[in-house]
Amino acid sequence: MVLEANTYGTVAGVERMIGDIVTDRTFAAGTVPSLSECESSLDAIAKVLNARLDVMGYTVPVDEDAYPEAYGLLEEANNNGAAARLLGTIPTQAYNPDEQMEDMGATRPQMYERYLNQTLKMISDRMIRAGLRKSRFADFRTGARDSDGNVKDPLFRRRMDEYPGARTLPRAEDSTEE
Repeated sequence: MVLEANTYGTVAGVERMIGDIVTDRTFAAGTVPSLSECESSLDAIAKVLNARLDVMGYTVPVDEDAYPEAYGLLEEANNNGAAARLLGTIPTQAYNPDEQMEDMGATRPQMYERYLNQTLKMISDRMIRAGLRKSRFADFRTGARDSDGNVKDPLFRRRMDEYPGARTLPRAEDSTEE
């Protein structure tokens, strides 16, 4: 299996994080988790990231050349999400996820999952700079249109002197007082 084109993370990035659970810190066909499981986890987490990006109006996938910082953030989130998912596949009798961690109040999978969720929140809050399909105010409309589709004057100018009982006061130059 090969990583999909819209995947930000890499197998090497996941091996950097949780390579200690497999022999030689390298995922292969015979390891638990296997190389194909690592790749499918990366693809699945990338789909979660891309779905959130798409809903928030970003162009999917984020272009690495145009937005290297945003791409790096998404790559790290993709690696963290895949690492959390893969740590969940290991039988607990074979591996204690907490034995190599100082007490941080969370297990390794929870730590990686928390990082992924922080990135998803940043996307939802539009706190990353990446290509938006449309501007934030693209659907923002002011004013109104009449039945023919013509734009009406703004409300504060619309027929401001035309209302029942309105009087026009004489101008100073029209005055006949002498």
